[in-house]
Amino acid sequence: MKHAMKFSSLFTSLIAVFMVANLEKPYNYFQGLPSHQVSWFTWEEQVFNRSLKKLQKHEPLYEMNLNNQIIQLISVYKTGLKKDHLESLSKQIIHESKKYNYDPLFLASVIITESSFNNWARSNKGALGLMQIRPATGKELASEAQLRWKGKPTLFDPKSNIALGAYYLNKLVLRFGDLGLALEAYNHGPSRLQRYLKNGYRPKRYSQRVFRHYSGLKSPSR
Repeated sequence: MKHAMKFSSLFTSLIAVFMVANLEKPYNYFQGLPSHQVSWFTWEEQVFNRSLKKLQKHEPLYEMNLNNQIIQLISVYKTGLKKDHLESLSKQIIHESKKYNYDPLFLASVIITESSFNNWARSNKGALGLMQIRPATGKELASEAQLRWKGKPTLFDPKSNIALGAYYLNKLVLRFGDLGLALEAYNHGPSRLQRYLKNGYRPKRYSQRVFRHYSGLKSPSR
């Protein structure tokens, strides 16, 4: 009987250790994000619901404060644009976010991750502008979104770039049904992501970077 009790106690201890170890994994795995924020569902809930309820209710004070917060955020970065463009840039982020039901701070987080708000950013793969869109992709998206395409200069126009980037991200959300996967598709390309998934690999590095930026922007209001 004593042996049975010792075995039971040992087994219970092992189970406890296993549970604690697994509870700690999300925090360590996401390198600093608290455990209640790590699931894709939690992030999607924040991105699509948290601030939008107030925006959809047309609370002027909330939107004004949000606009000021984004302007202050943008002013930290070297945008390559004149200062009088900052407010219109902020309003464009809010406008496109409303259109696709994003938290504007989430869309700002994508822009930070892509270009650090450098309007003239160019990647080594030919992606241009704030949301780093390749000209071939931009031309296709412009046709779908009924936005006038003027070649590469379109992607250096902040309003057009954000409109196309937000449209593209929403298109990927609808295609993959998962915000994390949509972000990875935005970064890797949807075809490459499909190949990764087919081979049993789900990339997470890019989406985690976006979520870390988003977490940082949301923290002052918590």
